[in-house]
Amino acid sequence: MRLTVTIKPKNDFVILPLHYQYLLQGLLYRSLKDKSFASFLHEIGFQKGKRTYKLFTFSRLFGQHKIQFNTKTILFYDEISWYVSTVLPELTQQLGEYFLLQKAVYLGDQLVEIQSVKMEEYEVKSSEIEIEMLSPLTVYSTYETVDGTQKTQFFSPYDEVFPHLIEANFRNKYEAYYGEPPQERLFIEPLHVTKKHKVVTIFKNYYITAWQGRYRLRSTPKNLTFLLQTGIGGRNSQGFGMFRVIREL
Repeated sequence: MRLTVTIKPKNDFVILPLHYQYLLQGLLYRSLKDKSFASFLHEIGFQKGKRTYKLFTFSRLFGQHKIQFNTKTILFYDEISWYVSTVLPELTQQLGEYFLLQKAVYLGDQLVEIQSVKMEEYEVKSSEIEIEMLSPLTVYSTYETVDGTQKTQFFSPYDEVFPHLIEANFRNKYEAYYGEPPQERLFIEPLHVTKKHKVVTIFKNYYITAWQGRYRLRSTPKNLTFLLQTGIGGRNSQGFGMFRVIREL
């Protein structure tokens, strides 16, 4: 299920930090009226071994904007669109009800008016789709050095290990939710990804390398629908890995 929330600055514009994903994540969690569900989602999630998955993702903000590099802020004018996607019906229901009942909400410390809320269910019918990222895709591996330091290595879509890590992440998320591994494999291929699609962002003082662009995915329709709902790659609940389907092949 996908939720589209259209908002508008209470005044003429809203100013956000360049790396504003944490503000959107905070708004999402604050919007959940069932605090036990919110606590489960935030603190526990769905687990596969030592890994935890929240099984939702959200996009960047889309609308007329201006980047102010001197202050490291982004200024949005007029209407702004925000997309949230999840495989969890309860999450969609609670978010939808909250935004439908609110005339305005705080994004950080700034008030924005709710213009419209739209819920839609999209089911992939094909075994192959072309997609475009609505929030950048991140793929990484964390390891421990000989001196005990934790290191994280991020991979580009053209690294040999990239498709294998994408598939492993998908399999873990799928099994965490359904309780059994998927029967079919997942394949990913970059279609239009250049250096300009590379994004280095900060989430709570942590630097993350991620990629925008267009890709081709191949698997079963059920698996592709699951990815559409939960996001692809890592850190989905921090605003990474959301995509839209350009076309089904």
